[in-house]
Amino acid sequence: MRRQVLVILALVAFGALGALLSGCYGSQNTAPSENSFYEQGLVDKAAVVVRGMRQDPKFKHIEVYLRNAKGVLVLPSVIKAGFIYGGQGGNGVLLAREANGAWSSPAFYTLGGGSFGLQIGVQEAAIVLVFMNDKAFRSAIDTGLTIGADATAAAGTAGVTGEVASPHSFKDVYYFADVGGLFAGLSLEGGVIHVREGLNKAYYGKIYTPREIVLEHKVDAKGAVMLKEALTVPARGK
Repeated sequence: MRRQVLVILALVAFGALGALLSGCYGSQNTAPSENSFYEQGLVDKAAVVVRGMRQDPKFKHIEVYLRNAKGVLVLPSVIKAGFIYGGQGGNGVLLAREANGAWSSPAFYTLGGGSFGLQIGVQEAAIVLVFMNDKAFRSAIDTGLTIGADATAAAGTAGVTGEVASPHSFKDVYYFADVGGLFAGLSLEGGVIHVREGLNKAYYGKIYTPREIVLEHKVDAKGAVMLKEALTVPARGK
C-alpha cells in the first residue's frame, strides 16, 4: 500500500513539473507551431532563393533594390498550370523592411491569376518581388493588389544605375525570376497578390493579420532568422 502511494505521488509530481515547464516555455515560445512543417518549409526555401540570387552575378542588381525596399514577397515556386486551368501561381512569404534595415517576421501570401504568365517553355520559377514604395506595399498588406491595375511592375535586371539616383523614379514593384540559375522572362500584369490566412494561422498557432505580423511586430518567428539574414544588405560603404 505504501509503495502504491509513493508511486502515485511521484506521478502527480512529475505531471505538475511537466505542466509548469510547459507553461514557462510555452508562454514565451514564438517558434512555428508543431503542425507548420509546410509553412516552415516555405520560409526555408525562400531563404535559399534569396541567398542564391544574391550570390549569382545574373541577379547582382537585386541588392540595390533590397537596400531601398519597403518590403519583399519571396515565392520559392510559382508553377505554370496545365492547359485545363490556364494559369499559374504559388505561395510565398511577405516581409517588411524597417528603417534600420532589419526585416519583419513573414506573413504568408500567394501570387495567382490567369492573365500573367511565365515565358514559353518555363513550367516553374522562383520569384522575388521587391516593393519600392509604401503605397503599393501597404496595399498588399491591407487589401491585396493586382499588378498592373494597382501597382506598376518591371524586371529588376536593367536600368538600375540611373534609377537609384532618384528613389522617386522607382516602379512600384520590381521582380526577379529564377529558373535553375537562369533569369526567366515573365509578365506579371494581372497577377493577384493575396494573403493566405490559413497558412499564417498554421504557422503562428492563432490568427494574426498581415499588418500585425509585418508592421506591428506582434509575433517573432524564430524560424525566419535565416531568411532575414539572407535579405539583409549592408548599407553603402559598410
